[in-house]
Amino acid sequence: MHMSVKEARRTLKRAYGDFQIHLDENEISRKELADVIGTSEQYVSRLLNGREDSKSAKEKLRTLFQYTGYHGDNWLA
Repeated sequence: MHMSVKEARRTLKRAYGDFQIHLDENEISRKELADVIGTSEQYVSRLLNGREDSKSAKEKLRTLFQYTGYHGDNWLA
């Protein structure tokens, strides 16, 4: 089954949103996440909004998922 572009965007937005809710519920700040992966808060924002997609970004996102105990969809997988 192929997704339309609109459906794909909706799926990605849901994945970003689910992780953001997880962060909010667990009171995890972007500063804390930046410290965990050794980057700036601005980079974390880009990563969490899907604007980073390098191999390094995939590893960093995986690290954040592990650190925060998140088990949802990885939009960079």
